[in-house]
Amino acid sequence: MKPLALLGAFLILVMAGGVLVLSGLFRTAPPVTVTDAVLVPMGDGLALTLAIDNPGGPDRLLGVSTEAGRLPFMNAGGAEVLAIPAGAKPSLSMDGAHAMLTGLDDAEDGRLVPVTLDFEVAGSVATRARIDSAASMSHDESYVVPEDETAPTITLEAEAFDSGWLIRIATTDFTFDPDAVDAAHVPGAGHAHMYLNGLKLGRVFGGEYRIGILPPGTHSLRVALNTNDHRAYATADGPVSASVTLTAD
Repeated sequence: MKPLALLGAFLILVMAGGVLVLSGLFRTAPPVTVTDAVLVPMGDGLALTLAIDNPGGPDRLLGVSTEAGRLPFMNAGGAEVLAIPAGAKPSLSMDGAHAMLTGLDDAEDGRLVPVTLDFEVAGSVATRARIDSAASMSHDESYVVPEDETAPTITLEAEAFDSGWLIRIATTDFTFDPDAVDAAHVPGAGHAHMYLNGLKLGRVFGGEYRIGILPPGTHSLRVALNTNDHRAYATADGPVSASVTLTAD
């Protein structure tokens, strides 16, 4: 086979308006991967939780759907689209933004339900979510600081860089203890959870945290203090948390 014929077996060259479009050989799979998808019984429906790995640039989760149709986001402040920073590993979680499936006839434990996530840049990513009632033990509970304990406080500062953002976290009466995650509660100790427009970006174990470049727009970043056993610190005024607004061009 002539070299040009061999090359033609892998490439489709289309000339349109002076632009050369290459497909086939250089086409790659979407960079975003989705794992650990679980449907947790909640009220009259099932809450979808899962892990997202976005090793590429900034993206947006446009929606989540099953054969029954598009699933609404909960705990996302009414947002229908979720921003994902570059290089982030966020998650749909019980204590943050998640999707809600209702009207499923057979919700037996162990059943696998096909789910599709649609991303603005990465395109559609398909997975299967396992129904698991045992996963209802979640991180959405609170620890209300009793009167005989000093409640911690938290403040945030954000600084923009070409590569993303640096979040500085200042606390009082609180100690970050990464070695005690999943251990018993110790007053005034623990870690933090970070959320972007409700989407959980991950755990925080110190006074600084970096996030990647954001999609254009205005975003709300919130950090909440948590006990070693993952309950959110709270007072009579509400969760012990702080928020800052990030504006990306």
